[in-house]
Amino acid sequence: MAGHLNGSGPKDGAEGKVASLDEARRRAAARAKDPRVAAKVPGPASRPMTARDWMIGAVVMAMAAGMVWHWVAPLVGARGLVR
Repeated sequence: MAGHLNGSGPKDGAEGKVASLDEARRRAAARAKDPRVAAKVPGPASRPMTARDWMIGAVVMAMAAGMVWHWVAPLVGARGLVR
């Protein structure tokens, strides 16, 4: 087996091994005090929406509206409201 190829696997040496919960908390607190780590906001909220995001959203919404119309159109046509 090749292992963790993208670098996300366990670290070798003392950096990757945690012996106790207290030690893990101390390491997490030390990482949180690092200004580079504290300033980084994880997830999609960390970046503004691009034009590509807006276009994909518009296509998905148009498909949803078309699907709803596809369901409703036969009901409207059966009542004679739209000719």
